[in-house]
Amino acid sequence: MEKILVPIDGSSNSIRGLEKAIEFARNSNSSITLLHIATLPPVHVVGHAKDKVKISLAKKAQKFIQDAEDRCTNQNISFTTKIIYGYDPAYDIEQFTKKYKHDMIVIGAKGKSALKRLFLGSVSNYLVQTLKTPVTVVK
Repeated sequence: MEKILVPIDGSSNSIRGLEKAIEFARNSNSSITLLHIATLPPVHVVGHAKDKVKISLAKKAQKFIQDAEDRCTNQNISFTTKIIYGYDPAYDIEQFTKKYKHDMIVIGAKGKSALKRLFLGSVSNYLVQTLKTPVTVVK
């Protein structure tokens, strides 16, 4: 195993997923890709330019992304960080995984989705059901 993808959204579950991925990476000398999907609101909801919305989303994510990077650095784990702006986190993670060929995905069971009360774990469930890449779901 060489590359582990870790979707992060600042939730406690995504941090637990990252901690498990760090453990896997340490044991297999793998690198980690920290992936944040900045979910764009529908165009008709937002009265601002798309670029301003992206800047706002990046600022909101900065703290937990920095925390995730620090956790990797403190454990001497090689990592890269990617931010994708999209509308459907599950689909965006799936496409990223297919494009960049990761050996494994480690994801928290539940994230910060606005619909989490209705669809608990919908992103992780979607990935488990659709990807050929092994997916480890951490509670």
